[in-house]
Amino acid sequence: MSRGFGAHADLVAQDNETVIYQYGGYNLNEPEFRNEKHLYDGLITISRSCFAEPEIHEKLKRMPSGRKKLITKRIPVRVDYPQMISDGRIIIENCSNCWHRTHDGIDVMVCHILFHLFLQYQEDGKMPDYISYNV
Repeated sequence: MSRGFGAHADLVAQDNETVIYQYGGYNLNEPEFRNEKHLYDGLITISRSCFAEPEIHEKLKRMPSGRKKLITKRIPVRVDYPQMISDGRIIIENCSNCWHRTHDGIDVMVCHILFHLFLQYQEDGKMPDYISYNV
């Protein structure tokens, strides 16, 4: 069963220095935050240095046929995005449908989007064009 809130982000621009996502959130439990027009009016600006590479584990595994095969695993590492926000490497402009904020005044949905963004980057090895978080 859904709680009825979430956020979506689209990749707007990227270069060698920064990556910019526009995002919008919604809360179906509050009529003023339903975002029925699907507005993406918040911005997340991330420095390229924030994107950590995963650990790569390789091992030789013996297959049932007797051959050996090299197995490679990408192990995601923890990214300390709250510290990056306080350092100014991640700049956030809250969307108009921000219904809950952290003690720093940042939209809580941005924290969830950042977590999934960094995780998906480490799993896929490329910048995701679209991120969504729905609860």
